[in-house]
Amino acid sequence: MAVAHLSIHGLSKSYGQHRALNDVDLTAYSGEVLAVLGKNGAGKTSLINSVLGMHSYQTDQLELLGQPMLTQQRSLAVRQRLGVMMQLGALAANLTVYEQLDLFCSYYQNGFQVAELIEEFNLNRIAKQRFGKLSGGQRQQVLFALAVAGKPDLLFLDEPTVGMDVEARHALWQHIQKYRSDGTAIVLTTHYIEEAERLADRVAMLRNGEIIAAGTLSEVIADHGSLEQAYLANMQE
Repeated sequence: MAVAHLSIHGLSKSYGQHRALNDVDLTAYSGEVLAVLGKNGAGKTSLINSVLGMHSYQTDQLELLGQPMLTQQRSLAVRQRLGVMMQLGALAANLTVYEQLDLFCSYYQNGFQVAELIEEFNLNRIAKQRFGKLSGGQRQQVLFALAVAGKPDLLFLDEPTVGMDVEARHALWQHIQKYRSDGTAIVLTTHYIEEAERLADRVAMLRNGEIIAAGTLSEVIADHGSLEQAYLANMQE
């Protein structure tokens, strides 16, 4: 039975006079992918940052992994069960891939060993390269490996396949599907409709900080024939 690993009710976030999120309700379940779709500036990154406690917000209820988040701070126990791949990964450019993996693995008590991550994601060829010298697609591969270093129960992926070629994108999709099958709850933001349609069990569409459509993939596309048509219809203002 699926368990709600993320439960949000009435989440709002403002930057001065600008309201980035307005009364957002959202749930992500174990063993499912929730795709959050929206234009640039719709509030997708603000949503993830709020959930992670990276900035202030207002909410009626926010639960992570069954625990109410009563303050902005996230406990070590919760952080140990989270994985995060942000769109712009701030990593030291002069460290090698191996050194990055080794550092992140050291953060987790029950995560992967470095050798396991390298094998899992076929990173042998670039393990000795400095992160700053990698191609965009290679960086995304490394960032995904770092995001799952702790074997997370709840995984946030912000535009995970940007800069990847078709082969690398499909390989990453397979990894995402594997983690979903293993019971991880995955929150995915993406600009690729094909990616959302391929991976998502549930979809939420965000426009100007508000959820304007949400449900299972079949529910969201029911009256439109495809996710692309549903997206285009719902994004019209």
